[in-house]
Amino acid sequence: MGREATITYEQVAAAADAMKVAGSKPTSRAIRERLGNTGSMGTVNKLLQDWRAGQERLIANALVLPASLQRAILEFMDQELTGAKATLEAELAEQQQEAADLATENERQAGDIEDKAEAVTVLQAELANLAGRMAQMDVDLGAARSDGERERKAAEAARTELAKSLLRLEAMPRLEADLASLHLELDKERQGRVVAEQQAAVLGAKLEAAIERSAKADSAALDALAQTRKSGEAVFAEAAKVEAAKNTIANLSGKLEAMQAQIERQGHELEEVHQGAKKASGEVAGPGGKGARNTVPKLSETK
Repeated sequence: MGREATITYEQVAAAADAMKVAGSKPTSRAIRERLGNTGSMGTVNKLLQDWRAGQERLIANALVLPASLQRAILEFMDQELTGAKATLEAELAEQQQEAADLATENERQAGDIEDKAEAVTVLQAELANLAGRMAQMDVDLGAARSDGERERKAAEAARTELAKSLLRLEAMPRLEADLASLHLELDKERQGRVVAEQQAAVLGAKLEAAIERSAKADSAALDALAQTRKSGEAVFAEAAKVEAAKNTIANLSGKLEAMQAQIERQGHELEEVHQGAKKASGEVAGPGGKGARNTVPKLSETK
């Protein structure tokens, strides 16, 4: 894209006239400096050539001599200048054309320089934008690395919890065997309690029968005193047996309650292990994952 001239012919002509009056030779560089370094050298040179052509026309118009002298001079000059005029005019035209081409080329190059300067400005803005984006990408990369480190630590913690849960699961068969043994002992205690209760019932019936017999024996106390004594001793013996049976039942009840408490405590421990295994399995498998949550038997399934 071309660039508009920032100086005019009148400015160049005024500067050249002032330099000529001051006794200095007008040149393109001197005139450009006199005009404050505005405009390109090509434009100044082109306008200066136009000014010089005008000066030559003024000088030609100013040469006014007497007619006879003019004719003599013209005749002499015509002979001398005729041959050189065509060559000089041709050279002058060629130089003017070259100067005009140079000025045009300078103006074109000045426009290209301005276009490239604008392109450089745009590229610098894009470079600054890219630098900002790269800085933001560095920040995002650091954040991603931090998140990855946290995820790695969380995965390690989950693997540790999973290992602990697996160890607990490995201990489940032993706990199940202990629980089964406790159930067997409990069943035995229950059966012993039933037998003791049955024996106590039998002894109670015998005691009632003995009391009844003792009441009947009272009516014949004089006749069967010895028999009564024997019956009384038998009653006392049966009562001692009943008391012993009651003590046995009480002891069995205490053991049964202790075993029930132990069974409940072990059931709670198994339930806590079951919950811990489910939690660890859920953390490893993730939301909605199956994992190993169905591998731990419930307490109700072991009974």
